[in-house]
Amino acid sequence: MQVSIDLSNGECIPIRLSQLKGFIGQEGVVKKIKFFARSSSDETPFPTLLFTGSHGLGKTYLAEKVAKVLGRKFIPINCGAMKKRDDFLDTVVDNVRGPSTIFLDESHNLSTELTTVLLTLLNPSTDSFNCIQYRDYKLMYSMKRINVVFASTDSYIMFRPLVNRCQKVYFEAYGQKSIIEMLQFYLDDIKLDCDLDDLSDACRSRARDAFILSQNIKRYMRLNNKTILSQQEWEEVKCVFDIFHKGLRKEEISLLEEIRDNGPISCANLALRLMVNESNVKSEMEVRLRELGLITSSSRGRIITSEGLRYFNLLDR
Repeated sequence: MQVSIDLSNGECIPIRLSQLKGFIGQEGVVKKIKFFARSSSDETPFPTLLFTGSHGLGKTYLAEKVAKVLGRKFIPINCGAMKKRDDFLDTVVDNVRGPSTIFLDESHNLSTELTTVLLTLLNPSTDSFNCIQYRDYKLMYSMKRINVVFASTDSYIMFRPLVNRCQKVYFEAYGQKSIIEMLQFYLDDIKLDCDLDDLSDACRSRARDAFILSQNIKRYMRLNNKTILSQQEWEEVKCVFDIFHKGLRKEEISLLEEIRDNGPISCANLALRLMVNESNVKSEMEVRLRELGLITSSSRGRIITSEGLRYFNLLDR
């Protein structure tokens, strides 16, 4: 006789929207989360979500908040590191006991095996209940007690039928007001008395960068026994951490200089000149330059734009 394992056995607790306090910005995203949470019931379970947007915008952090709102255990899984069906199901069986939120990060890296499993688990049904074979057991999965959150910077790569099972939630780049609010939250005992535009630019419109910068500022201020970040202190922080105009880093400046001096130039030649991998150029070093409109691509390779040339004029001042 086959034994069944009920992954979702357990009582639900009341929705706690107060757990969303402290999440700054992304008002449209938060509004959707609140709506889905308030409208959740056994008849309309909390939906499967697909968080999309650039790196560093708070997708993982908000997924943790979603689990807290629902009163569920948070189970993060990196899709780039896990490829096998049994490895995934082993992780689920070992960690999911009762109401849970499964967070699948880098979901554009989902393998075919994992995609097939998820299509079965998330298949719409009248009772929101699905089963899947696991070794000698039958896993019983209820969408009334378990929800999945996917996160991806490249959701267009994901298998379309899987995407169609999700409510897509798009994360925007943060504006200056939200970035400064984050910095003030992290630096609650430090007064910001410097160029706030420049401070915001250094965070590159990303929550993750705001957090990292705040920790570096905190270190500097404690080391120097300061409580006010004046323009002089801010300039010193920028010097220590190689923060340039518009928040560019030293390696990005080097890339921009190579394109200015040798463009049009291919990604392969850029990587060779800078002694890095092509993937580093594409996925890291040139991203911010493109966002700021400092470089673009032509049929012959990367070229600097007029905005990029103006950038060097500002840098030399």
